Amino acid sequence: MALATKTIPVFSGRQMCYVAAMWRSVLQQAQACTGLPAKFRDVSPNVNVTSYGSRNIHCSPGQFAGHNKWSKVRHIKGPKDQAKSMLFAKYALQIRVAVKEDGPNPDLNSKLDSIISIAKDKGMTKASIEHAVKTAHGNKDKPLVSSQADIQGPGGACILVDVVTDASKQTRDQLRKLCKTHGGVYGSKVRHAFERKGVIMVSSDLDMDRAEEVAIEAGAEDVEQVVDEDDMEVIQFICDPADLQNVQEKLAELQCETKSSSVEYIPTQTLPLTGDLLEQASTLVRELSNRDDVLKVYHNIEA
Repeated sequence: MALATKTIPVFSGRQMCYVAAMWRSVLQQAQACTGLPAKFRDVSPNVNVTSYGSRNIHCSPGQFAGHNKWSKVRHIKGPKDQAKSMLFAKYALQIRVAVKEDGPNPDLNSKLDSIISIAKDKGMTKASIEHAVKTAHGNKDKPLVSSQADIQGPGGACILVDVVTDASKQTRDQLRKLCKTHGGVYGSKVRHAFERKGVIMVSSDLDMDRAEEVAIEAGAEDVEQVVDEDDMEVIQFICDPADLQNVQEKLAELQCETKSSSVEYIPTQTLPLTGDLLEQASTLVRELSNRDDVLKVYHNIEA
């Protein structure tokens, strides 16, 4: 008896997940069938299915968490004593951006409603939240402007920075100086090193087998267990940005509590750094993250 081989066509993320699930089912049945030769009974069900298109789709329970490119990005945190105040500053910035995009009414602005809910849970005061909403547009002479900065870090690290400021030239000059101080180059084009993805974090109440099933049902491209900014384990679902709202609604129907959802930039490949280069690159990322006018820092430094 021989297994026929055939070239696999390129599928969408959802299709690949279904193919993987069906393939695992066949293999598991083969394992249970003692009448088959040993080489078929011993086939592992932990099959990692890879699309030959533009992205990898990971759909096996044994290799789901911690084995894809999204799980390899190094988690770089600032000093503990700065964490709380820095966190509230970032929430205030996120609130301002959400208000600018879709208005100040949380009932009509789902992004704003989500950020306010998270900020409240973290202990941000009602007065601080209201102040962020009121000051979202800045003043008429100095409106808030959103932009993105490309930075080449030490060792060739790619760093992408979301900036919101009412003093664009001053911010650019300060970022350029900061990069020079820490071995980076401001203005190097690195956007090509990232892909835009929807990212949804849910409470870690699922084991990875169930998380995989939920990902398939919700239409997510990938799922993994990660550690969030509070050092808590959460389940992270990755999807196409256009599907973010639909996937989030599906997760809610499946009784998954969303902790956060956003569109982020994920590196297409990670860069391993060691020694002094790793320390320099990590320091640059921390210094960028600590700025009040920086909303988010993305990088490809490998964990």
